[in-house]
Amino acid sequence: MMKDRTRLMFASELEKMLATMPMDKVRVVELCRRCGATPPTFYYYFHDKYELVAWIFLRDFAAVFADRQPEYSAERIAASLKTTAQKRQFYQQAYSESGQNSIDSYVQHFNVSIASESVKQVLQQSGLSKQQMLAVRYHSYGMMGLFKEWLNNDSKISLEDLAEFQYQMTPEFLKKAFQEYRFSSRHLFGKGGQN
Repeated sequence: MMKDRTRLMFASELEKMLATMPMDKVRVVELCRRCGATPPTFYYYFHDKYELVAWIFLRDFAAVFADRQPEYSAERIAASLKTTAQKRQFYQQAYSESGQNSIDSYVQHFNVSIASESVKQVLQQSGLSKQQMLAVRYHSYGMMGLFKEWLNNDSKISLEDLAEFQYQMTPEFLKKAFQEYRFSSRHLFGKGGQN
């Protein structure tokens, strides 16, 4: 599909750029020039460079969790971290810039959205209670903080220990939802697939 190829083209080139420069030096105009595309083409697919990084993050998440038998375990979390470790330099650069539109805000939104959807579907709730929402947000912020420390080698925790800790610290209601919720690429990326 043309849309997927265009998104992959931008993703591939961004990964190459981040191999040689920090995220704050990446300019959409230069990314487009390297891809032989125009800025309006980029902005048709992505709001900004951070949304492109978030799309790459989502693809990596989907590679481990989507279109499979539901399973939420330390082993599945470790598999996801291994995917990240294979692209460690890319993710280090992507997370190196902080600001209003940083990758953190996109990832936190994604984490809270998938948690909310999972809980609503599996536990048959119309929405999350205030306590559940606070627990989801608290868990997401804490785990992403530990993830970034691990990513940047600021922590001596191993990949396996981080995965086990994340699994153990997941609130029970969320653990149940994730163990039964079937993530699908179609849903994660919109009705058209990798949207």
